[in-house]
Amino acid sequence: MLDGSLKTVLDSEKLNISLLANNSEYFKDKDYVVVLHDPSDIRKKYSQEADHLCKVLDLDKKLINGYRSLSSACVDIRGKNLRLLRCSPYSTTDANYLKVEELRLYEDNKLKDQNRAKEIKLALTSGQGYNLKSLVKDHTSQITGQIRASNPNAVIVDVYDRGFDDTEVFEHETDLGNLFVVRSKLNRVSNELQVCSSGKEKNIKLRHQQFFQGDEVHYQKMTLQGKTYQDAKGVFEWNEVEIKGRIYSVVKIRFFDRAGRNIFKNPMLLITNMQVDQLQMAQMVFELYCKRAKIEGVFKFCKEVLGWEDNRIPDYNVVKNLISLIYFVAGYFYEIEDQLTQDKTIEWIAQLGGGKGKITRHFILNGFAQLINYKLAQRFFEQQDISPEQVNDALNRFSFGNE
Repeated sequence: MLDGSLKTVLDSEKLNISLLANNSEYFKDKDYVVVLHDPSDIRKKYSQEADHLCKVLDLDKKLINGYRSLSSACVDIRGKNLRLLRCSPYSTTDANYLKVEELRLYEDNKLKDQNRAKEIKLALTSGQGYNLKSLVKDHTSQITGQIRASNPNAVIVDVYDRGFDDTEVFEHETDLGNLFVVRSKLNRVSNELQVCSSGKEKNIKLRHQQFFQGDEVHYQKMTLQGKTYQDAKGVFEWNEVEIKGRIYSVVKIRFFDRAGRNIFKNPMLLITNMQVDQLQMAQMVFELYCKRAKIEGVFKFCKEVLGWEDNRIPDYNVVKNLISLIYFVAGYFYEIEDQLTQDKTIEWIAQLGGGKGKITRHFILNGFAQLINYKLAQRFFEQQDISPEQVNDALNRFSFGNE
């Protein structure tokens, strides 16, 4: 079912369609839907022979083998009820993956590798060509369409990290009628000019631009990047920036500890198509961006609990479909999360999984694993006509009788 060899197959797109459609009811009563989009590397450090392996970063920022993915999830404006919406695994060594630079060279007839030029032509004419930017557009278009079909009046806010600081993404979001918040790259330039030492005018970097509107917020206690600070101060500044003929708001955020030291090495810059003209709006833009951390929790769950990176399958199509299937399964657990603590069956399953009174997705899955092993053992004993006395005897002989 996963490798596409059967008439009935289970692939990424079918899983994405089902996952998104399953959330139709969820969208119906929401005034605001905050959609989080984020890439995640699927690390395969010890894989060498698998199809279409590409280079990804490990936790020490070193290049290793693996695959890449783009995932989307949503929360309501209060940041609760996380729902998974879409997952697209991919590889940059896939012939259909069109790198921006090589695509530009191809379009200018300057690509020297003629075999690659033929692959690009085939990918474009077949409609199979893609890159990260096209995946983003596909995710936002599909998700926006489903939300609007369920709730035409919902306000959609798409949230991205700095890897999506791209004019095409800004324009696509605005053309969809969505709001967006994107963390800016540090090298993003503004529309403000300065004269350099050579006498030529050049655009200064956005982080160095002077902001004329701003305010301070004092916090008795706040947590940033997992660390708690007492008597901290936040400085919020805002301005407008023109990018390719369109006007956007940019919010500059700095935090200081009680001694006046910078908490962030560099200021955080957030670009949005919302109109930011007061402190409350600047704070809201920052709070919307902070919700992005929730999808990172999904990746951790998929990797550490559901084994996103554990398979050793060499077939690229199977790997892609398995990654999507795991994301789909994770979506089920996030969907029923509010119900878990109220279900007596789930309570003892979590206890079986080592929960010791805690009911979490991790312990629930461990409990299910124990149940499955129990059923498999039962089936084996019945098939082999092994009695309970024989089982107890085997346990006692190998010192497991009291376990």
